[in-house]
Amino acid sequence: MLPAVPGWEGAGTVVENGGGALGWWLKGRRVACGGQSERDGTWAEYYIADARTCIPLKRGVSSEQGSALIINPLTAIGMMEKALQGGHKAIIQTAALSQVGRMVQVLAKMHHLPLINIVRKPEQIAELKEAGEKWVLSSTDEQFFSKLKEMARSLKATIAFDAVAGEMTGQILSAMPPQSRILVYGSLSEKHCEKIAPLGLIFEMKKVEGFWLTDWIQKSGILKTVRSFRTVQNLIEKGEFKTKIQSAVGFEEWKEALLAYHHDMTAGKVILNPAIS
Repeated sequence: MLPAVPGWEGAGTVVENGGGALGWWLKGRRVACGGQSERDGTWAEYYIADARTCIPLKRGVSSEQGSALIINPLTAIGMMEKALQGGHKAIIQTAALSQVGRMVQVLAKMHHLPLINIVRKPEQIAELKEAGEKWVLSSTDEQFFSKLKEMARSLKATIAFDAVAGEMTGQILSAMPPQSRILVYGSLSEKHCEKIAPLGLIFEMKKVEGFWLTDWIQKSGILKTVRSFRTVQNLIEKGEFKTKIQSAVGFEEWKEALLAYHHDMTAGKVILNPAIS
């Protein structure tokens, strides 16, 4: 309900606390925190966070990287966990140049899993191959489906991470081997998942599922979530995980910043910094 302050995550220094051992311990520390449904979001000079959900930042993690510590990194880790638990031999992912896509690439290499990357523009293929990705396809290629099917079958790619939805979901699922599953975690196409062949669901035991980070965190429990955050920060310190940032702006420029980000999301995140006037 308006007026409301948006923002799903951020980072800052704890300047005051509401009591309790954890609150006192966090005071003066730099932390990452996430938005809460019952309160205003993080796009503010001051923000009230639940002490139990604050993540102390390591010295090697900048505040800018800390401000994007939660959603994208944990989404990549959560989906990769499902790939590993399911014993999948290879992965397909859409939006391969996105922040999550880049992080999935790091994790796939760590776990020695072949990864088929799907991008929208032919020129983006060279960018990913220069970064060391072996299997890259453009969804605008006239032979996209046949190439994807050949790769998926030869590599035994039985799980996919889909941030696009629309017709892409059905295309990928049709190209995959029997007993495959696709995790839909975004809707960049702004369309419903389409062209999902019912015979594939019935006779080939294929599945379409959603991945929602909040649900994954709740089911993981506090200990696993803490370990995941430790993993993320270690990867950031090593330079293996890095949120691409195209600019940092003050609050007076937030409208222009949002428009710039919407125009070119692959250029990186736009960070709102109240210290910038």
